Amino acid sequence: MSIEDNKMMLASQSWPRNEDNSGSATTASALRNDTSHDCIPTLRALRAEAEIHAISRALELTGWNRKRAAQLLSISYRGLLYKIRRHNISPASAAQCSAGVR
Repeated sequence: MSIEDNKMMLASQSWPRNEDNSGSATTASALRNDTSHDCIPTLRALRAEAEIHAISRALELTGWNRKRAAQLLSISYRGLLYKIRRHNISPASAAQCSAGVR
């Protein structure tokens, strides 16, 4: 079933409504109880990929000046160091990441 089919099915249902919440919590809980959790790892993977790309690009633009890269990304210097270690970003991997985008 596609997302649009799910939306149409949910919209056609007769949901009990709470006067304070106009039914949005009921719809949200129904979607949370869905057994297909395929999108969770994908979202994490996309977030990690975007984070790696942004950090690699900032480091490349600043000549690997981590303090300036952190300022460019609007994160703390220590936060940048943590993310570099967590994603195993090195000058070689950053160059590969940037080369694939161009």
